[in-house]
Parts: sequence; C-alpha cells; structure tokens
Amino acid sequence: MRRNFVSTEPEETLDSALQTMRLARLRHLLVARGDRLLGILSYRELLEELLAERLAAPPSDRRTVEDAMTPSPSFVTPRTPIAKAAERLCRHGIGCLPVLEPPADGPAEYGRLVGVVTEADLLRAAYVNR
Repeated sequence: MRRNFVSTEPEETLDSALQTMRLARLRHLLVARGDRLLGILSYRELLEELLAERLAAPPSDRRTVEDAMTPSPSFVTPRTPIAKAAERLCRHGIGCLPVLEPPADGPAEYGRLVGVVTEADLLRAAYVNR
C-alpha cells in the first residue's frame, strides 16, 4: 500500500484533473473530501468525458470531476490480504484500489482514506520483494 497518493476534490474541473494526472503520471485519481473517499477517476474516463465535452453542440458547461468519476469504488482495508486485493483488481478489471481504515464503530465504506494499492504495487510484492 502506498500512503503517499494524489487525490482531488469533486469540484475540480476536468481540465485541472487532466493536468494533475499528467504531471503526476497517474492512471487513476482518487476523489475525496478531506479523508473521505467519494470516488475514483480513471485517465480513460477522463479523456472520454473531455472529448464528449468538446464535441457537444452547443458546448456544455465546464464539467467537474464529480460528473465523470466512478462513485463508491471497490476498496480494501490495510488488513486485506494481498491475494484478495489482486483478485478484486482482476475481477473488476480495474488498476487500483483505495485503502480505507474502517471506523471502530461502523462499516468500512465510511472509513478514512489512508492509501492506495495499484497493479504495480501487487506485481512488486509478488516478484520483486521476495
């Protein structure tokens, strides 16, 4: 799990999200308000939304990350076994999983965003860090 990750707020424009993703060389951008996960935005979804925005006639208002993100994405907790995380990535056909620390008195989906696990992290764990 990476504890250092890049996130954005749902009110950010798609153009701003594109710039962030390019500068940080990201394929996925976590969407959060404070430490609460709201969704995830993939680079592919972002490009599709920007293309649709530019082709719209008449041109649409500036769309935000919230308009394009996938809300309530699949996630793991810090105690999720690596094999379970890998299985979840494969089953859902996704490239990363947010990591939520479950609250002491509630369901994990209300947990605090503490990290992210990517395909590269799982490959590194499986083949490099032996």
